Amino acid sequence: MSAAVVIGAGPGLGLSLVRACASAGYATGFIGRRAGAVAGYGETLAAEGLSDTLGTCGDAADPVSLTGALDRLRQAQGAPELLICNAAIVEPSRFVTPSGIETARYADAPGWQARGAPLDAETLVAQFRANVAGALTAAQHVAPDMIAQGRGTILLTGGALAFGPWIEWGAVSLGKAALRSLGQSLALELGPHGVQVAVVAIHGTMAPGTPYDPDLVAEHYLSLHRRPRPDWTVDAHYKMNEDDGKDPDR
Repeated sequence: MSAAVVIGAGPGLGLSLVRACASAGYATGFIGRRAGAVAGYGETLAAEGLSDTLGTCGDAADPVSLTGALDRLRQAQGAPELLICNAAIVEPSRFVTPSGIETARYADAPGWQARGAPLDAETLVAQFRANVAGALTAAQHVAPDMIAQGRGTILLTGGALAFGPWIEWGAVSLGKAALRSLGQSLALELGPHGVQVAVVAIHGTMAPGTPYDPDLVAEHYLSLHRRPRPDWTVDAHYKMNEDDGKDPDR
């Protein structure tokens, strides 16, 4: 049985990605930061009949923690042919002026509490470790096995913010732009070895029952993994309408 790994398990897209991979027949490992949450997701998936899943704790911002989690999953399920990096610290923030909102809330999704005061450099670097450096750590760790097999896919969760920052989302915009650049570089390096790398730019706020339902988005990830090599592109846009992805706070 082929294996898949999802880094950044959570109640939204993360769990949908695990569910989609497991439903497609992959032995699916998932990584989250909090032990209680990881255990709860495991119980939920088992109750749904998705027994070929395995959760473990790991912090994307900590290379030792993350590689340890990846090693545990590899030992239990084998080297993954699909790696999805979905971990991110998502917090509304500005760089110089105070935030213009108390809560960022869009569509039917839960809101995010804005930081208020401008973001300091130390926090920016800490978020960068989770939002970008963690993807690099994971890619470096799994790529040798994929190269040896001559196939594999690495998918990074990007966003519309990679192509133009939103005023209330300074740090996240910076991280998504850097993640897109990382994906471009990894694709250049790994493509000749048969390994696909793509950054999934999601142009809407994910909420159940909408065109950006996490389950629908997760199926899009799987379709990218399955596409033939002539169709490979680094930028993979999930966009329902032409105006989706524009800054709603301007």
